Amino acid sequence: MEILLDIDSREDIFCEELNEVLDSDKKELLKQFEIEGIRDAKYVNIGHGADFIVLLLIIDIGLRALKLGTEINDGIDGWIGIAKKLGKLFKKNKIVSIDEDGATSLAIGLIAQKIRINKLQKIDEMTINLMDVSGMIHGNYGLSAKPHNYYIQSYKVNNEDIFIIGITSAGDVNLIKHFGYNPYGIYDIQN
Repeated sequence: MEILLDIDSREDIFCEELNEVLDSDKKELLKQFEIEGIRDAKYVNIGHGADFIVLLLIIDIGLRALKLGTEINDGIDGWIGIAKKLGKLFKKNKIVSIDEDGATSLAIGLIAQKIRINKLQKIDEMTINLMDVSGMIHGNYGLSAKPHNYYIQSYKVNNEDIFIIGITSAGDVNLIKHFGYNPYGIYDIQN
């Protein structure tokens, strides 16, 4: 999972000095943001006119990626736990952007607020890129090249419900539609 974090406390970093974050700094990040499993961290510029330096964290989330059509019974609590941690960081205004895995955890977290999840299957997903800075800032890739996105994801839950969720890379999560599901068709559920 990739996350872009606001580093307003590090005003001494300039665009030409961007480099890998030291291991001692990673330990401080663990403490400050309560994030485990940081595989890589570096400073990146995502500004498309003026410099906007953020911290890119690449995190091993310890869960298998939730691919389209994959049904999971185990690991649901792990995804919900990630959603709670991300929610805390969003409340502190520390997260600038999340990737598809972060969006997935927030979507699962929203569904878990609505119903108890015993079985979950991601049935479709779409990413709409809202800003691409890769042509303006060379060397950026992944989330740092396309930092602003809107994710639309759909899930079949407990073989009874279908949820369509919209998630911004800035952490806004909305239920687009909730359908009941049975072998004879779907029906609208008002929430």
